[in-house]
This record gives sequence, C-alpha cells and structure tokens, in this order.
Amino acid sequence: MKRTISIFLTGILTIVAVLAVETSKMQLSTDRKDTFEGEKEYKTIRITYPMGSREGASGAKTVMEISGNWAKITTVSHRRDTDAPVQPTYLDYNTGREIKTALLKGEESIYTIRSFTINEGLEFLDETEVIAGYKCKKAKTIINSNTLEIWYTTELGMYGSVQPGVAIPEGIVLKVVRNGNPTAVASKVELLNEETVLEPTLRGVELKAPAFNYKIQQSRVIAVNVFDHESIYFRDIPKVTQLDEEKVLRFANGSILMRKVKLPEENMGYSIFTELSHYSEGDAYDRTGSIFIIPTERERSFFDGLLHGKESLPVYHDKDGNPYEGMVVTDDYLPPFELMRFYTSFGVRGYNHIEVADYNWPDSVVFKQEVTDYASILKGDVWVGAWIGNYSHDGHNVTLDIKYYPQRESAPKEVYPLFATVNIMEMAGQAYPENMFRNDSLTVNFKIDRDLKDGYIRYISTGHGGWGGGDEFNPKLNEIFLDGKRIIAYTPWREDCGSYRELNPASGNFANGLSSSDLSRSGWCPGTVSYPVYIRVGDMKAGEHQLKVTIPVGDPAGNSLSYWCISGVLVGDVDGNPAD
Repeated sequence: MKRTISIFLTGILTIVAVLAVETSKMQLSTDRKDTFEGEKEYKTIRITYPMGSREGASGAKTVMEISGNWAKITTVSHRRDTDAPVQPTYLDYNTGREIKTALLKGEESIYTIRSFTINEGLEFLDETEVIAGYKCKKAKTIINSNTLEIWYTTELGMYGSVQPGVAIPEGIVLKVVRNGNPTAVASKVELLNEETVLEPTLRGVELKAPAFNYKIQQSRVIAVNVFDHESIYFRDIPKVTQLDEEKVLRFANGSILMRKVKLPEENMGYSIFTELSHYSEGDAYDRTGSIFIIPTERERSFFDGLLHGKESLPVYHDKDGNPYEGMVVTDDYLPPFELMRFYTSFGVRGYNHIEVADYNWPDSVVFKQEVTDYASILKGDVWVGAWIGNYSHDGHNVTLDIKYYPQRESAPKEVYPLFATVNIMEMAGQAYPENMFRNDSLTVNFKIDRDLKDGYIRYISTGHGGWGGGDEFNPKLNEIFLDGKRIIAYTPWREDCGSYRELNPASGNFANGLSSSDLSRSGWCPGTVSYPVYIRVGDMKAGEHQLKVTIPVGDPAGNSLSYWCISGVLVGDVDGNPAD
C-alpha cells in the first residue's frame, strides 16, 4: 500500500514538475513575444551598404528599405555620375517578383519584371558575426561557379536582401562575400516608425530583362555617328575642290570618305572607341582600310593633297631620291592621325551565297578599337575620314561611330603624329612606301612643345605584297631608334588568322585544307583590326628629337612589290614646361 501511494505521489510530482516547466516555457515565450512586439514598434527598416573599400571612400552607396513584404533598393552613385539613370529595384516577397524601373534622359520611363525564388541550395554554417550592431549567422551557396558567403540576421523580424539571388527565407542579409571579396556590407541599420509604401507605380514601357539592361547600359554612352551606310568604291566621280562641312565628301575616286563632326567638348571622363561596321558591295578581296583624323592646326594639312593633288603635300625622299607625299611630320605639316587600321574580310555579305560546309557567314564584320589615348583631339569640331584601298566599282559599305563610355576621371595627354606611311591617297596616285625602308631607314625629325612624362609611341605596323615570297607572308624585324638609342626591336606577326575563317566567304580554299584567310601574316588578318604596339620612351624634354624606323623590306618579285604601312604617334602626360 505504501509502495502504491509512493508511486502515485511520484507521478503527481512529475506532472507538477512538467506543468511547472511548461508554464515556465510559456512565460518565457510570452516574455519574448512581448519583447519582440516592443521591438517591432518600427514599421520600416533602412539599411545602408557603402560601395568601396571603406565607408564613404567612393561617395557611393546602396540603400535598402524594407516594409511589410516589400523591399526597395536604390544605388546612390558617385558625384560625377549625376547623369546616371534613376533605377530603383523593388522586391515583392508576396508574389516573388523583382521589379526594376528606370528613368532615363528625356524623362523616358522603362521597367522590367521577373520572378525570383529564395535560394534553395544554401548550406547553413555555425559561424556568427556582428554586423552593424546585429548578430548574423552564415550561409554559403554556389551560383554560376561563384562561391557566395551570406551573413544574415534574424533579430529584426523581417527578411530581405540587397541582392535578390541570395535572399534568406528567415532574415535580412547584411553582408555578401563573393569568391572571398565583400560585395555588400551593411554599415548602418535604421528603424523607422513611419510605414513606407514601397510598391511602385509602373510607368512607361515594359521590356524583357536583357533589353532593359542593355538600354540602361547604353543610356549614358555618347555615340557620334560619322558615316551611316556609306559606300566606298573606285569610280569616276566629280572632283571636290572645296570643303563642305554639311555633308560627306568623297576623294580619290570614292575610296576616301571625309566628314566634319561635332564631338563632345568634355571627354576626359570617358573611354573612347571607334566602332566600324563593314560589308562588301561587290569587292571579294581583303583590303587595307584606315580610320583617321586630319589635323588642321598647322599651315598645311592633308586636305591640300585631297583638294589640289598629291603634289601639294610635303614630300619625304629616301636615299635614292624617291618621293613620298604627306607621310611625315614637318614644321608646317602634321600627317593624319590613324585611329584604327582594319582589314576587310573576303566579301562578307556580298558573297555570302558561296557555300562552305560548317560555316554560316555573318551579315557584316564589326571592328571596334579603343582610342582613348587621343582624347585631346577627339573633341569639338573634327574632320574624320575612312579609306579602303580598292579598285572595285561596287566596293564596300561602312558605318562608323565614335563612342564615349563613362569611366573615372583621367588627365589629358599630349599627342604628336609623327608619320603615317599608309598611302591613303593610293587611288589618287600617292606613292607606295616600297623603297622607303629598302637599304635605308625612315628618319623623322620633330619638335615637342612641352616636357612629357611617361611618354610612349602608339605604333601600328603591317607588311604587304609579294605573294608567298613577299613581306605579307614573311616575318620582318622592326627596329625603332629615338635620338640614336634603340627603343624596340620586334616582329609584327599574326598566327591566329584561321580564327576568323567564318568572316571570309570568298576566301580561296587550297588543296592542303587551308583557306587563304587562314594564312599567317605580317601584323594583320582578313576581317580584323591591327593591334597597336605601345613603345615606352619615358620622360622627354621639350625641343628637337629624331626618330628612325628600319625594316628589311624584300625585293620585288616579278610585278609584285613589298612595302610596309606604319604609323606612329607620340603620346605623353603634360609636364608643363614649354620649349624655349
């Protein structure tokens, strides 16, 4: 009987103990709930994520506001980016939508909507860290081969992420580290009593995400069209005898286009590119082409030759007395600035009817090259030209734009065109530089107005002619001497021409399996631009200097000759000391 009573009392005590524990748990829960509700008197959370290595370092920041099940993300850019589109992003956690909006120049509004889901491939880890005053837990995931470490807090009673793809289902993301590099770290969390309506009012045109992103990216690019689907050919055309600044001018039987354009006056904060689209209108062959600027600040210019004939240009003579018109700087003349040298493909578009197994010919070839070095001359009113050496009645078609892409501020550079042996006026009788280097060197005497720091020569060199035995297909050493000192010795050579076979529908195919466009060449390939070489010369004093270029040009073979098209421009930072 005593044993029964003992068991009964033990059971009662156990139940009481359990009830006491549960009551205690309930009280703790109630206390936590009361505390949580007290904390949740705020209705909006505002979080700041500085951009840069430290807070305020760049003046840019991302701000996320969270209210209810909506979040709004806005990036405040650098002070010089005041022309950037206003483009907040909204996250609707009720329906899993990401809404991006943008207000472009001219008050044009666009938006895009896509679905997003909470990342399900999360690995939750035991590490913790205090960020902006809140204890954060760590999760890890891999997205597009990038390892992401995500730090989130559950102490704020809401959820959201400055990067929708790394959202956490139970908290707010305060830090994201991608491949070991922090990409977003909260510096400040503000708790606001006011309820904020974050759902956007959508205006303007809805675009798919790729089109939306592209339009945003291009909205700050300044694009100046120079030529729009203009033909370059060789025909009998009326001779231009005076400049007309209102239209496209044709010289040298239509092989040269010239147009005066208005370029941005303020361009120091931009990366500058030339972008040329080309296709054949009848010429099946690979031809030398050049995009250039004619400087007009000295007494004579290349326009003298275009308007009045090659005889009006200053003449350089080699040691045998052979004349070369308008190719070298003189006291009263500057040769053309070559912005880009390109090589047309074998008949793209015009000969796309030629079928070759496994190749789908493109509609055109696009050549794009950076020319930011020349920012000091790519401003204001500028004469821009395009030339393709051809003797075809139905030759080529080109569209040319000069584009300015925003970047960090940069100091202006001095530029001095020294030589350009590309015979742009070939179709008007300008000499090939055939004998210029044979048993001799190109010698250029020039003067710079100010001391230069960190100077370099932007040098383009391509060999031509002679069929298999000529300089087009045989490597030749280029040596350059400045004030008697050799500053470079290198061999322009391209072995990657076969990479561009799909641009060359009319290229001949050989019995050994190669195509003509596959063959390695002296600094160029059909359907590509020629790469400039940057030759460091260091600091240079204002005053007189001399530059020599030597190339062992091959001898003529039958009716074929070898020659080299080279151009060189001296570029440097201004040191401020003028010449005496």
